[in-house]
Amino acid sequence: MNTFFTITENTRWMIVDDNEQMLLMLSAVLKEKTSAEIECYRSPVAALAAFTAEPGKYELVITDFEMPEMDGAELGRRLRALSLSLQIFLATGSGQFTEETAYDAGFNALLIKPFPVSELHAALAAAGLDREMAGAN
Repeated sequence: MNTFFTITENTRWMIVDDNEQMLLMLSAVLKEKTSAEIECYRSPVAALAAFTAEPGKYELVITDFEMPEMDGAELGRRLRALSLSLQIFLATGSGQFTEETAYDAGFNALLIKPFPVSELHAALAAAGLDREMAGAN
């Protein structure tokens, strides 16, 4: 297995989506590309509670927009209030966002579902999360 991303010790990446298939797919893709611990949440409220408990351990959150209990924009606002350095990507099938409106809402990247892995890779690269390991093929 090739590893394309190196991450600092004890770093976590979080995926928040009420669609279990999306969580499984995105988690599998990210696990092949990072040594970070990947945490998946179907509930934005549970994700926020986990983040609040240890905000310094998270480097990246990828969140859906349309979810019960709290939408991704509200989750993003609350996460940003806890960590200004956190990378937050919005992954949505909603036509409600453009790159400009996503950035204005505090997101670092917009991924329109269904998105190819190459778009995820480009977003990670733009966020500085693609630090290639020496000797990786």
